[in-house]
Amino acid sequence: MTRMLKAIALNLVVLTWSVYGGGDVRVPTEKVIAENHNISPLYLGIGFTIAKFHACNNINCTYEDQTYGAIIRAGYDINRYVAIEMRALKTFWDKGPFGGVPLQHVGLFAKPQYPVNERLKLYALLGYGYTKNLGNGARLNYFNNDHGFSSGLGFEYNLSSKNDTGNTGADRMQWSLFADYQRLLIKSGAPDMDAVSLGIICSF
Repeated sequence: MTRMLKAIALNLVVLTWSVYGGGDVRVPTEKVIAENHNISPLYLGIGFTIAKFHACNNINCTYEDQTYGAIIRAGYDINRYVAIEMRALKTFWDKGPFGGVPLQHVGLFAKPQYPVNERLKLYALLGYGYTKNLGNGARLNYFNNDHGFSSGLGFEYNLSSKNDTGNTGADRMQWSLFADYQRLLIKSGAPDMDAVSLGIICSF
């Protein structure tokens, strides 16, 4: 019986050594497991956005302006490579003495993402949105409102370290910076409406 137990123990050691390539063998502790579960797939972001409106209402006339506002993002990471995100932005600050076209946009997006390393993540936005011109008077001759395909590209940079992940409350939160570009409406006959956004994301 003793020989059998020794043989079983020796086989387990050899198997473990081969699996881990001869490195240190460490059994996951309850603390490590708890830390892994603390990384929530839910996130919420807020930021500053710059929107550019470019349109033409006849063959001899073009109109272009720039406005500023805010953006809100909320999403769910299905896994490391795919997420679903809802976002809404609104501009309310006009550039220059003649004002501009303030815009409002809401959309739902599939978000393919690629983690370059532990800090940096690249992502794309592919979805459907509704965009509205909040201006008045002659500005409405260029665009009123419409819905259709929308897309974008961006990146997120994680500001939190592994040691920031705790067990409860604010200790679970992870903070990231984000920057992205979005074409608000991609549709034949629609004006070019682009938005560049910068902000911060909290995973909780």
